[in-house]
Amino acid sequence: MQLARPIFHAVQELAVGSLFCLALLPVVLIRRGFFQTCVLILASAVGLGVWISPTPASAIFFGSLLLYGGSFWIPDARWPTLVLRFSLMVGAVGMLLPSLMPIDRLTLSPQAVAQVFNALASALLLGSALIGMLLGHYYLRDPLLPVGLIRRLANLFLLATVLQGLLLIVNLGAIYLFGGAEAAARIGLLSTSYGAAFLGRLLVGILGSFILACVIWDTLRIPNVQAATGFFYIAILTVTIGEFLGRYLWHSTSIPF
Repeated sequence: MQLARPIFHAVQELAVGSLFCLALLPVVLIRRGFFQTCVLILASAVGLGVWISPTPASAIFFGSLLLYGGSFWIPDARWPTLVLRFSLMVGAVGMLLPSLMPIDRLTLSPQAVAQVFNALASALLLGSALIGMLLGHYYLRDPLLPVGLIRRLANLFLLATVLQGLLLIVNLGAIYLFGGAEAAARIGLLSTSYGAAFLGRLLVGILGSFILACVIWDTLRIPNVQAATGFFYIAILTVTIGEFLGRYLWHSTSIPF
């Protein structure tokens, strides 16, 4: 369960962030098959999480994803948008609930706020990487699709990496300065018991993802969508490793990551 909870939280963040990115893509320019493929991938991941650790919120979220995928078969084009908003709302609530629940003896509202911001940044990071990769692959089927669409996701991915780096610095600095002796002791665990996980989170999840985001952004200036898609593939690996380590450190040390 110590490993299952971080994985399930990362899956929820992935799904919510992906839905947010899909909401930024115009349905009129992209075939419904692209959206249905994305939803099928998300529903499979969330469904596995529901099977491992079922909760009412996750079950409703899973059902809303299936409803969103099926809404593209309805002639009225307004239904996909309405169901997408509902799915995004349900998923966001389920994603943020663990951040708002007290962990151990820590009930300070500043930590809850930090956890909420971390969850939102992680969702944006994971979602933009996955949808960016899938959209880049879709350009092989529709090369006339505007490059500005995938560039929009690349900008979000770059923004998310910068935001995560800033949040890490702010969170650790605030805990060290204002958290007292107990908080300082927990930070000390990052260099002893959890040193490898912390370095992986920092070097692979944040720094590695930031470098890839810069490469993707520069590649799309050419523009070379095919090369950018390949870098998105690698980015999915770095962000997945980083987010899993971040959730593991959060549940182990109670420090927002």
